[in-house]
Amino acid sequence: MADSFHDALEALVSGCPGVQAAGFMDFEGNEIAIVPRSATERMRTSAAFGGIALRRLGTAEQAAGRGGVRRVRLAGPAGELLILAVGDSYQLVVTLEEEAGLGVTSAADEAVRLLEAAI
Repeated sequence: MADSFHDALEALVSGCPGVQAAGFMDFEGNEIAIVPRSATERMRTSAAFGGIALRRLGTAEQAAGRGGVRRVRLAGPAGELLILAVGDSYQLVVTLEEEAGLGVTSAADEAVRLLEAAI
């Protein structure tokens, strides 16, 4: 099963311009699969904070009657971070180059579908 997770991440990283790394993790930042392995520590940190962002924003949106949050995209001077919920317990964390286009979101959505199918 772990190979299915790795394959989905590998396809996202190698097939989508601007994607630097991708990690499939739980909301606390515990890894299930990360591509490339050299990004492990950075992805763990990003996932820990990304999980907090998804949960807190989701709770606020539900309290406001707007439904949950399934995706957060943050931009900073060193690039971007895309965090997507995978099922109810996991997340896909993607680090992007600054110039990564909006097409990354569609590719990440496809990776989420593949990961959910493999859970």
